[in-house]
Order: sequence, then C-alpha cells, then structure tokens
Amino acid sequence: MSSLPFAHLNLRRNPFGEFSAEERTQLAVLDLEPAIAHLSSAVANGRGAVVQVLGEKGFGKTTHLLALYARYPGASYVYIAEGERATIPATGEPLLIDEAQRLTVLQRIQLFRSTRTLILGTHYDFESALRRCGRSVLSLTANRHTAPERVWQILNQRIEFVRRGDGDIPSVSPKTVQQLLAEFGCDLRSMQHSLYDRFQKLGRVQDV
Repeated sequence: MSSLPFAHLNLRRNPFGEFSAEERTQLAVLDLEPAIAHLSSAVANGRGAVVQVLGEKGFGKTTHLLALYARYPGASYVYIAEGERATIPATGEPLLIDEAQRLTVLQRIQLFRSTRTLILGTHYDFESALRRCGRSVLSLTANRHTAPERVWQILNQRIEFVRRGDGDIPSVSPKTVQQLLAEFGCDLRSMQHSLYDRFQKLGRVQDV
C-alpha cells in the first residue's frame, strides 16, 4: 500500500478538512443570480443596495459571501472575529461584511445610512433597520440549499475535488445524507466535521 496520505482511497487529502477561500469558492453550489440581479437593479435605480445572507454558524454564510466576493473584482471583504472591532475599509464596492452582527452600533448606523453597496453575512436580521435608512434589501437564508439532493451534491463534490487519479473513489451515500440531516439539521459544517473523522479512519474505497 502506498505511504502517501489517502492514496489508498485514491484521494490527495481528507475531503472534509479545511479548504482555502479560493477552493471554497470553486466548490460553492449556490444560486447567486437573485443577489446579483438585486444589486444591479438597485444600483441602476439609484438606491442603496443591500443583500443580507442570514444563518447560524455552519449554515453557509461565509461560502455565500466568498462566492459573491469572487464575482466583484473591486469589492472589499471584512471578517469580524468574535470579540474584535472591525476596521471598515473606506473603498471597495460592494463592501462585504462577514459576521455583520458584530459591528458596533456606531459602525452599523454609519454603514446603513451610507450609500455604499453592502453584502452582509449575519445571524441577526437587519432588514427593518436597513429599510428605515432607505435601503433596498434582499434577504437570503444561507440554508436554503440544504435539500437532501443538494447536500449529497455538496459533499460528494468535495470528494471529487481531491481525487488523486483515475479510478474509483469513496462517496457519501444518500442514506448517510439523511442521517446527517437528522443529526445536524442544516449545519453543513458539523456534517463535514463528522465526515472528516470517518474519512480519517476509512480503510478502503467504499460508500460512507
């Protein structure tokens, strides 16, 4: 048996480990057109456009924001870590803010009242506050892509992405997807953590 990690599975690495922002963007299985259409329409009509992506931890907010960030070469992206105060860049359109619920009250007021195009990833629904500031808002739920068939596609696409060569590779079965949904709900990150442990122990190519 080859000593290369995961070579016995015909994979280059564990498909459920950490991926770079660029890799996550490549793997995103999302419908971004409603967000892009909203931003284009609102800007064309002279209204301050905002897209907010709502969801709890692990539901896919960051994946949405990274995929949208890749669509706008002039954009600025800010991730606000827990317990930290963000520095908001003065330039970049649109401005994407991940974990926007961690903005300070003053930052929130200034941004919501500004004319900047915003894309927010947030646990908290800011739609009412944004509309009071005259904003045109589209709210999307991050977990809207968690039908069993879509989850199956997302998980198996990660496996295919780290394929080492021709031949068979493991796959996640529809039955396992149903079990993961029953255990973790819409929390894709927790599903991936669970599968990471399974693949660490997997001894041969098979359905998981």
